[in-house]
Amino acid sequence: MHTPERNFADEARELEAALTQNRQVAVARLRALHEDWTRALLGLGSQDKLVSHLRASVESGLAPDRAAEAAAHLASAEQWQWEIGTWSSGSGEGLSSMFEVRTLQLARAWLLSAQANAEGVDAARALALQVENDPNDIAAPHRKHTHALLARLNRAR
Repeated sequence: MHTPERNFADEARELEAALTQNRQVAVARLRALHEDWTRALLGLGSQDKLVSHLRASVESGLAPDRAAEAAAHLASAEQWQWEIGTWSSGSGEGLSSMFEVRTLQLARAWLLSAQANAEGVDAARALALQVENDPNDIAAPHRKHTHALLARLNRAR
């Protein structure tokens, strides 16, 4: 059986229109949609670890235009994740939400590094440093990817 491709743009428009009626549901779905859109653009499955797979894609020569498009969707996912974090009712929820933010930031930083221009490198470095310098060290599980990215960016200077 053939599964029709998702029309991400139509879904996004519908969810954005629903923000005024049921904001929490629409925001959560928009956050997931933009990550799914990124995954679809780059051929990643829903179970693939985002940071490690994007790192591998970039290191193997991901096309800059594809990286830029995917990075834009991760920026949207991050924006929605920040809002989700404001609804946290306890420290556990807040830390979990912040881990999601840092994961999205690091994944986006890898994509920005593929653009091979000063603007992309500077934006990637700024994001990687936000992840690295998180006051709660929430992104410790990503440390090897953060350090590898910062080393890549230092070589790009």
